[in-house]
Amino acid sequence: MPPLLTKCYLLRQTFGMSKFVSNHKIIHLRYLSTESKTSSENGFVMQKRKPPSFKQFVKWGIGGGILVAVGSFFVNVFVQDYRSQKDPKHYYSDWKLRLYTSLPLAGVSRSFGYVSRLTVPTFLREPIFGAFARAYDCRIDEAIEKDLRAYPNFAAFFNRPLLPSARPISDISLVSPADGIVLHYGEVVGRRIEYVKGHDYEVTDFLGPSVPEVRPGNLLYQVVIYLAPGDYHAFHSPVNWHVSEKVHHPGFLLSVRPAVLDWVPKLFCLNERVVLSGQWRHGFFSMSAVAATNVGDIYIDLEKNEKPVIKTETHEVLAVDKVFTKGSKVGEFRLGSTIVLIFEAPEHVKFAVRAGDQLRYGQSMIVKEV
Repeated sequence: MPPLLTKCYLLRQTFGMSKFVSNHKIIHLRYLSTESKTSSENGFVMQKRKPPSFKQFVKWGIGGGILVAVGSFFVNVFVQDYRSQKDPKHYYSDWKLRLYTSLPLAGVSRSFGYVSRLTVPTFLREPIFGAFARAYDCRIDEAIEKDLRAYPNFAAFFNRPLLPSARPISDISLVSPADGIVLHYGEVVGRRIEYVKGHDYEVTDFLGPSVPEVRPGNLLYQVVIYLAPGDYHAFHSPVNWHVSEKVHHPGFLLSVRPAVLDWVPKLFCLNERVVLSGQWRHGFFSMSAVAATNVGDIYIDLEKNEKPVIKTETHEVLAVDKVFTKGSKVGEFRLGSTIVLIFEAPEHVKFAVRAGDQLRYGQSMIVKEV
């Protein structure tokens, strides 16, 4: 008899085929019942578990926050919004621009502004502020207070008062409003501002709706000054003038570094900014403080003179009645940013500055009086 048949015969003789099959079913049923019992016991144990600990809540909160942030980021990348309305030509077609402008720079910048106002322990002030001063070449010798321990926080350090002898105010009627580098200057042609070729925009897109027509014999000019992190961060009045309007434009907090300005179209129209407008000896004059990454905190000394006029989704207009004298402090940034001057002046005005020049506030910006 073949071996296989022999084994089957022995199994049948020993257990019986029906008994073998039934035993197999019993074993299988026992396994299922044991598994069910174990599952029910586990379920009973789960019901008896303690409430989640504080650490678990923190983990869940962080995880949920990350999911919300990632979801918001991708929504900002793919959904049409303010950027596309301002410049559909670029922000619909260039995914890199949408990706960069969707980064959570506003939240980071607001947090930095909050941290800049926190008091730094006295024993840490000298090493921290000293390291920052060395890294960004800050001129501490120009400050009235040279002891770094006297500055309670970064905001105070950034806007440290300077010696009057360090920034003499020129007798010329138009002076630099801040320490910084001249990025651009010149005539505004056809009421359109152009910083980079092909990235032009209307004056009203940047300043607001109430920009008067230029007087006969005058032209409209612009000067853009970039404040680096190591510069003195307060800004001062460049002329003697009367401010009649303040316009706040909410917006993004994109970097205003020259390389980014060259790449991102209409960046100044996208970023948050505060525009002061009024009159000087030659007509219309405006000074705008443009916020940037890590500069979501702009202070301007006008609160007691403001009266709300109109508020929309894109801007808020406030009536102001304030006279600034040349060289007087107007406001301050918490870190480097940009000041933009747009003003009326005679058509024969000659600038004493060039793109790339390093300025100090109070320095003359025109060759001779006009």
